[in-house]
Amino acid sequence: MLGAVSGAMDAASGMLGGQAAGAAAGNARLVFYKGENLGLPLMNLAGAQAPEVRRPIDAGAVIEFIHMGHVHLDNSKNFHHDPKRDDAVETFPNGARLRGFQFRAALHREALLLSGMMTGCQSVLDALEKSKGGLGQMVGMAADMLGAGGGGAAAPTAGEVNAMGALVRSAAARVNSASATYRDIHQAGIDLQQARCNYRAFQQRLLAPPANDPGGGLLGKMPGLGGNIPPQVADVLNFVTGLAFKPMDVYQHFYVRIALDLEASIERTVRRYTVAALQGPLTPAFYLWYPLPPGPAATGGGGAGGPAPTGIGFLDDARQRFEQLRSDVEDFSNTIRDFVEPDPNQPPAPGDAYLQEAFQIVPPPAPPNSPGPLPPKELATLITSGFKAGLGTSSLPGFIETIITEITTVNNEFLREIYKKLMDRPAVQPINEYSVFKAARRRMLDRLVNLVMENVQFLQTAKDFGFNMQGVNVQPGQALLDKGLDELNTQVLRRMNVALELTIGELVDKLEGIRQQAESATALAYEGYLGAFPWLLALNFRNTFMPVWQLIMDNTFGKMSGPIGDVMRQARDAMNTAKSRVDDARTVAMRLQRIKDRATREGVQAGLGGQNLTGYRDDWAAELPPDQVQPKPPVMPFFPFSRRVSLAAAVSIARNEYDNVRASHKWDLAGDSLQV
Repeated sequence: MLGAVSGAMDAASGMLGGQAAGAAAGNARLVFYKGENLGLPLMNLAGAQAPEVRRPIDAGAVIEFIHMGHVHLDNSKNFHHDPKRDDAVETFPNGARLRGFQFRAALHREALLLSGMMTGCQSVLDALEKSKGGLGQMVGMAADMLGAGGGGAAAPTAGEVNAMGALVRSAAARVNSASATYRDIHQAGIDLQQARCNYRAFQQRLLAPPANDPGGGLLGKMPGLGGNIPPQVADVLNFVTGLAFKPMDVYQHFYVRIALDLEASIERTVRRYTVAALQGPLTPAFYLWYPLPPGPAATGGGGAGGPAPTGIGFLDDARQRFEQLRSDVEDFSNTIRDFVEPDPNQPPAPGDAYLQEAFQIVPPPAPPNSPGPLPPKELATLITSGFKAGLGTSSLPGFIETIITEITTVNNEFLREIYKKLMDRPAVQPINEYSVFKAARRRMLDRLVNLVMENVQFLQTAKDFGFNMQGVNVQPGQALLDKGLDELNTQVLRRMNVALELTIGELVDKLEGIRQQAESATALAYEGYLGAFPWLLALNFRNTFMPVWQLIMDNTFGKMSGPIGDVMRQARDAMNTAKSRVDDARTVAMRLQRIKDRATREGVQAGLGGQNLTGYRDDWAAELPPDQVQPKPPVMPFFPFSRRVSLAAAVSIARNEYDNVRASHKWDLAGDSLQV
């Protein structure tokens, strides 16, 4: 029966990604905020009505541009223009304002941003639902019988995101033509905000934690064990068993807290950058973040044997720049650089300052007469609160919070570096998996190994974790003291290296999948990456935390005999089963063959004088053959374009069109902005 249930759930999850209709649900309350004045005389800011309804429309009237839920006022005379490209540098003669194609490009980027955010949300929920099938369902039932289950209203499902994604796609389709009309641009802004409000309401449902277990969790239900364990040890073991049986629940809870905090920051920054570009004006309107490639657009076939031009000016220029970089490096195909190494030949990206703001590194400027923006929440605090909610507990042992903080810091710093590089480099350049892994190994491996070793030694020596059980003094990890730490260091180094490969492999799969999907649709806006950032940050944390935590437990509590050791091993087996399918696939694809061969041939040779790691370190430092950039499957199921139109004229606003749209103006209904 469980097999049939698992198969049915797998089939259902395969229909996700926009192919199946989402669950029927009403729209959330639609809210708007007042944005900046983009070009309207100050006397007309009192409302969104024409200054004189009897006056001819071509004399100018108040129009609205709705972006990220903010209503910006402008003059109708600034809207229309002849065909303009949003993928090229355009001129604005005599200080003219040619807003139609800029409005349109901004809405395209907003749709990409929202679809990336919704993709992350659905992916996390899909992983949670898959964990409930088959063995996962059995584990869940066992946990419920032991008192760890929740209750209450039905949990949100991945399929519910489909309807929100469909609304984003339909809004983008409305403004993906060669003629931009005020009616369509205004309605697309409203529809995107409706999709956002629906999505935010859905996220709030994800915050509800499971019911707490007043009986003490899993350990409290085990006869002859719970009463003999000191509170400090019980806290750790409850955390271990809870995480083993509910890893995806925990993942969902810290993901949604990261998403709610960072998505608001990213949206605020994208909107501010859009307003600056409109007022600048800055072009290319659709590719604001990337540095402009030098020279004119490619007009030939991209050189001998090169790719044919796309006809999209910015992409062809970027591809030309990429081909120049390739030709500057002798034997480029066999040369792999650290991914985040700076390129002295690449000009700085204009979006760099905004990226720092979006990632909450540099706060946005405070508005006039304001005490200033609230400081951002620490990501580690968000993740810790997610652990508590997912496990149904009010506190975590102090050393576990320290581990969470350290892993959050390592991953956050590295992923921010990756994102800066994605903006600085040619947009069409493929993301090479090994070059990213090489960068991660240099910046993360030693820090993660040290984190494991420090906590293993802490648990071995901490008096709080020594206790008497059945007349025997028990200390976690005591068996290791006779072996020394050299062997453990070797084991940890080897296993963390492989774990890091798996983590980076999955990260690059997602990033390169987004890049290929966007490039094929001529929609390589940076917002595609930005929308996925909170999800990828949570995914990277999950994929890094689990092996670090397992190594610590395996080499402390996991070495103990008796019932506590049995609990630890059962918890480890449950966690391993949940992730084995993914790990196996990535190991076959990415693990360094030299390491496996050497481990099989020589094993680990530890001695009293210390471990000689030279051979293994040489293997880990050896470079894999460069990726052949095989096509990646689509990552974003709600990607709003199959082929984006970049050339569009803005149609002059006729009186009857204006009157019809004015009935749905939102300025008078908008509240004060929550964003700067």
